[in-house]
Amino acid sequence: MEALNETTVKDYLAQRGLAERLGGGPEGWAAEPITDGNVNLLFRVKNPAAGRSLIVKQALGYAWRYPDFKMPTERLVVEHEVLRVAAEHAPEQVPEVYFFSPEDAVLVMEDLSRHREMRAALREGVRFPRAAEHMGRYMARTLFYTSDLYLPSGEKKERAARLVNPVLRKVQEDLVFSQPFVRHPNNRYSQPLEPLVREIYADDALRAEVLELKERYMTQAQALIHNDLHTGSILANEEETKVVDPEFAFFGPMGHDLGTYLGNLALAYAAYEAHAPNEEEKRAFRDWLLASLTETWRVFEREFLAAWERDAQQAEWASDRYREHYLKRLLKDAAGFGAVEMFRRLIGMAHVSDFWSIEDEAGRAAAESLGLDIARAWIASWRAVERPEDLAALVRAGRVLL
Repeated sequence: MEALNETTVKDYLAQRGLAERLGGGPEGWAAEPITDGNVNLLFRVKNPAAGRSLIVKQALGYAWRYPDFKMPTERLVVEHEVLRVAAEHAPEQVPEVYFFSPEDAVLVMEDLSRHREMRAALREGVRFPRAAEHMGRYMARTLFYTSDLYLPSGEKKERAARLVNPVLRKVQEDLVFSQPFVRHPNNRYSQPLEPLVREIYADDALRAEVLELKERYMTQAQALIHNDLHTGSILANEEETKVVDPEFAFFGPMGHDLGTYLGNLALAYAAYEAHAPNEEEKRAFRDWLLASLTETWRVFEREFLAAWERDAQQAEWASDRYREHYLKRLLKDAAGFGAVEMFRRLIGMAHVSDFWSIEDEAGRAAAESLGLDIARAWIASWRAVERPEDLAALVRAGRVLL
């Protein structure tokens, strides 16, 4: 199927029997492309007269922003399955799906225009009072209920075999765990960071920790993870928080989702070095970010343990001490994976608007150097972390190095 555009997407919806969702017909609809993402085509189709709208997502055989990156359209099958599972266990935290065609690689779902992309809002110092509660609950439920703690062994293995997602996993293995730590043509960074980047390339102790995490990413199949759970994949307002874009999902280490999200809160903290309107607001917003970081973990821990107590296969997992060790291990893994996420966003290929929206190169590099200092502290300490407050303390102790 050819790539949709503002005209053909309306015809497609009418042909697939979705006119009832919008009311009227294509002649009364308006379609606009959404260009925030890197990988898929996205359209918002509206019926202004009826006040209705929906989102159409199409997977192409490549990443639209990076056409040389060939990607299978089957990734939308994975996304649809993850949204289905999440709707079963955390329905408040995902958009409603209206239609899916694996043959056309098209997904039609609820329009979340009443929400903001969390990443963009955090740049402006916007606080989301329920995000920690919602994200902690989303991760606890989606991870627990797709793990061996809950699923029968055979069903878990069948699901993991069906959702291998090898191409997108390889993309992450390269862009997240390999390329940012060696000189590679895909890497980009602000020129003033060059001395710091050279130090990272030469730091074999750091690389050894990253490779430990890479091995866990490649070999651990704990649960069905989102695998790209950053603040750009979250849409939120004061009352709701929705997770989107799970096309990179597979059965992997739980700590990866946890760490990616917490690491992006740390990135928002670092970037606010340049975005804050004044010192008072900088302190206040950073305090909120760190409180959100620790509260997210506390909610996750509480919800995960409640699910374990209520729904685990108790005969197989009946040990209070093991349960305690399990949660501590997840927090340590989150610290390690969070560090790697920060590195790749600062000196790898896939940068984020937290920093590239800062026009002044010196100011941008200063904020990025703070992010790198935090990332180095997390990667050096991930095995020793005992409480989420330990992570918050490492963020607060970070220094601007330029």
